[in-house]
Amino acid sequence: MQGKHPTPPDSASPSPQSTAAGLEAWLAGANAEAIREGTGTLSAGHPPATASEPTDAIGPVNAAEALALRRIGTAHRLTGPDGAELVIDPDADAYYFESTALVPLNVLLQQPADAWTPVYSRSIEAARAAAGAPQALARLRWYAGLIATPGILSRRLNRADRYELTSWPETEREFPQYFRIAREMLKGAMTVHEVVAASGAAYEEVVDFINACFAAGRIETAPGADAKPPQLSRRQRLLAILNKPLFGR
Repeated sequence: MQGKHPTPPDSASPSPQSTAAGLEAWLAGANAEAIREGTGTLSAGHPPATASEPTDAIGPVNAAEALALRRIGTAHRLTGPDGAELVIDPDADAYYFESTALVPLNVLLQQPADAWTPVYSRSIEAARAAAGAPQALARLRWYAGLIATPGILSRRLNRADRYELTSWPETEREFPQYFRIAREMLKGAMTVHEVVAASGAAYEEVVDFINACFAAGRIETAPGADAKPPQLSRRQRLLAILNKPLFGR
């Protein structure tokens, strides 16, 4: 939902802004000329992909996307400009932060992806002891997916595919604007545009919600009707013929 999530102030580093036009241009390889010259960079120093490269060749555009894409498998820390600390603890499936609300995490998660720093055994034990009750990591992943690429479908998803919500997100009370989207997506698998039509929500809201639920593992995906079947190699086609029953050849 572009415009509803605050973004950090501009910096001197040559990283794109998290806007639909800017991010989609970078993901599509709009800086291909700079790549060929070796001067193109993306947030955290990752080179942008060319049009022929998969989008996963581009590093996460911010700390939120790194978390949403599960690029971080061990304990890590984010420190905000005001000194606030967020610690994730995948081994315990938990995170630690001074507030139980998710919105205060926005500033931390909009930092570059390389702002995450490893937390080692002694430090993570201290974080667990100091934080009190741990909070569910899936809840944080949900929020990270929500704000990572506002208005842009996750690079792991396809606009033509159909999506079904498998369970109600725990964050729904904190974000009531997504209630009607969740309600429709529990009814069955739909494309992004079908969810927009059924819920009456804005396209950007639907995309952000789908990204969030996908990051939290609450979405089931089915290929769209226009999806092409996988192309078999010559060897695979020959094996398929040989493996058929004799009467079926």
